[in-house]
Amino acid sequence: MKKLISVIVVLLTVSACVPVTVPPAHKGKFLTSSGYQPEVLEAGKYWEGMRENLVLIETQTGTYTENVKVILQDKLTLHVEVRFRGRIDGSEAVINAMFNDILAGNDDRIVFNDVYGVYGRMAVQNKTREIVSKYNVDEVHKNYARLSGEISKALTPALANTPLEISDVAVGNIQYPNVVTQAIEQAEERRLAIAKEQAQAEIEMTKKENERLLAEADYQVRITKAKAVRDENLIIGEGVTKELLELKRLEVAQSLAANSNESSKVFLPVEALTSVGANVDMLKSN
Repeated sequence: MKKLISVIVVLLTVSACVPVTVPPAHKGKFLTSSGYQPEVLEAGKYWEGMRENLVLIETQTGTYTENVKVILQDKLTLHVEVRFRGRIDGSEAVINAMFNDILAGNDDRIVFNDVYGVYGRMAVQNKTREIVSKYNVDEVHKNYARLSGEISKALTPALANTPLEISDVAVGNIQYPNVVTQAIEQAEERRLAIAKEQAQAEIEMTKKENERLLAEADYQVRITKAKAVRDENLIIGEGVTKELLELKRLEVAQSLAANSNESSKVFLPVEALTSVGANVDMLKSN
């Protein structure tokens, strides 16, 4: 009879078991009325007993964001967005501690945010405030990359004894106070106005420079022409002698006399009009 009862119990137990699966990037544990069973289940298929319940914990890597309110060195307040890659990691002892410390959700899962809320959020917020608060608003604006490196470096030891693994920490969007945003916008408007005036001044200077160059070129043309006329006159003047002028005068007089048909007309050079002999001859002829 005892054997029969044992067989019936085994059959009932086996028939009450259902197959369950621990997916990849998860770890699992069976939760009973007396607590978790000691074994941590890796990804695979298992049999869940009648009074057992499979609880999963996610271990895949994801991208997460933490928004931190910071008071800067110059007493201004801004909101810093810290972005990072995170996953749940650790030894079997650490995993066991998480199952015991963190209550699973309605879907019997413990997700990264559940673990992060217990082990990581305070460290990320405190280290971010500790580092960013050393800067004033102008320095924050100029040191995005430096801030990311400093926060990442500070979080490594802060999370060393936790089940969290965080990497690729970077400062994301920063929400500046309205007064700072307005000041930045006004400064940018002034910069653009100054740049516009400088550009217009450069245009005007270029025009003036071009006018000067054109005036100089025109001046050089006029000077060159004047020098050419001067040099031409000098050359011609050097070739005109008293003898040449006398010869030309006689040639003109001879030409006028030869072309005249009136024998009574006499052609005299202008200089002869003041000659006494020429005047006496003209009176006798009359």
